[in-house]
Amino acid sequence: MPTPVTTTPVLIAGGGLVGLSAALFLQRLDVPFILVEKNAGVSPLPRARGIHLRTMELFRQAGVEDAVKETAAGAWRQGAFGGARRGRTLVDAQPVVDVAAMRSKMAAIAPSPSSFTACPQTLIEPVLRRHVETRGADVRFGHELVSFAATGDALLATVRGPGGQETAIEAAWLVGADGGGSFVRRHLGIDTADTPAPQHFVNIFFHADLGEIVQGRTFSQCEIANPTVRGLFLAMDNADKWSFHLEYDPAQGPPADHALPGLVRAALGLDHVDIGIQSHGTWNTGGRVATRYRSGRAFLCGDAAHVMPPWGGFNATTGIADAHNLAWKLAATLRGDADASLLDSYEIERRPLAVRNGHQALLRTDFDARFGIETDTNRDVFATLLDTGDVLLRHRYPDAGASARATPPASVAQLRAQTGTRFPHAWIRHNGRQVSTLDLFGSGYVLLAGPNASVASSSRASLNRATPAVLVAARDFEFVEAAAGWHALTALPDDGHVLVRPDGFVLRRSDEPSRD
Repeated sequence: MPTPVTTTPVLIAGGGLVGLSAALFLQRLDVPFILVEKNAGVSPLPRARGIHLRTMELFRQAGVEDAVKETAAGAWRQGAFGGARRGRTLVDAQPVVDVAAMRSKMAAIAPSPSSFTACPQTLIEPVLRRHVETRGADVRFGHELVSFAATGDALLATVRGPGGQETAIEAAWLVGADGGGSFVRRHLGIDTADTPAPQHFVNIFFHADLGEIVQGRTFSQCEIANPTVRGLFLAMDNADKWSFHLEYDPAQGPPADHALPGLVRAALGLDHVDIGIQSHGTWNTGGRVATRYRSGRAFLCGDAAHVMPPWGGFNATTGIADAHNLAWKLAATLRGDADASLLDSYEIERRPLAVRNGHQALLRTDFDARFGIETDTNRDVFATLLDTGDVLLRHRYPDAGASARATPPASVAQLRAQTGTRFPHAWIRHNGRQVSTLDLFGSGYVLLAGPNASVASSSRASLNRATPAVLVAARDFEFVEAAAGWHALTALPDDGHVLVRPDGFVLRRSDEPSRD
């Protein structure tokens, strides 16, 4: 008998951080989808541990910020996330950057209603999955996308379930968020531009009771180098969950599994501590960016589109922002509020950022440069090193007609509602509540106007740029702080206005010609 076909506007392949984030963003815009993930659950091997400020802003918009913060609050059994140490062993390692200095630097990126949050990825993904499923989404873990093909105005995909049963799904659009080995990317025949790996590691996730040893000297990263072993400890809870990234020579290959406990002890400087290895896997610090982010009705997001060294924590943040950028454009196209050509801007805006962010991560291969410490040996790195705010928050999208292979995007020194930038945060009173200016965005285009602008207010949210919601300062909202007035925020006169996209980026200003 013919296989019954399920139809959906969007099929998401991949249920990791980026795929689940894409699901949340589409849900907020009332876009139905089916998410398939070949694994039955989240990866047991720890990866990302820090959620940058911009990602927390996006989680705020998706309604999961508080849940993520609550989970993060219980992640660290002692001390706090942050700080860097270096030594021959963990026992004798000395501080390079202390916790307070590191957290202060992260808090100073830019004004925001959100903040950097530290929580291992293995704890974050279940939170996102729970919220996606609670909101009624069709989420299918243990289901693998095995084929897809264009059928005119849709894609027909075949998905294989846990028992080998195959089902057919017809989708208007496909989002490939299926990791670094992306089946979607390979099936589309999309090449990658690769950067050779300067380092190769075995990621060893282990349990060991080190709480007393690190008490009062907790860290985010601890670099180890001695005659037996080189590598990097990453704290997972500052007590008994740890990850050690053991560096090895790729010409010789990784050490045998049975040797790993002894090598971890050599890095710790403790001969008799019990080491319980939970999982391990090889990886390297090479970079990769897909040469295209789109082929017909299929798009690449996250690791499927780019993989970069973890230094700086840019890869996951870049991937989640990919999903956010794409979600509202898919919604606008599906509703008929925008022509399908809007989707071309996804690659134009996101690919150059991945190239630049990957380069910035690579520059942070040097341990001192990673933490903003200039030395005689890394001085050449600092000539092109950008701070985290430039990399993740103060970038400026190019004009609509730009190429996705254009020069790396510029950054602005301060967010003041420049075209192509994320609208600046300020606390305001709106509809009887104190909220952020960023809370005004997400459902559609918004025209924000100065107090003397001759425009009529409108609360209608629309994904059509011709019919935005219109909010006037001092009429529809008020600034909480006098120093954060209209002109201070936007550098516009009181009769000026700014059109903001659904993702919070400025499309145009009243004092500039249209960029589209």
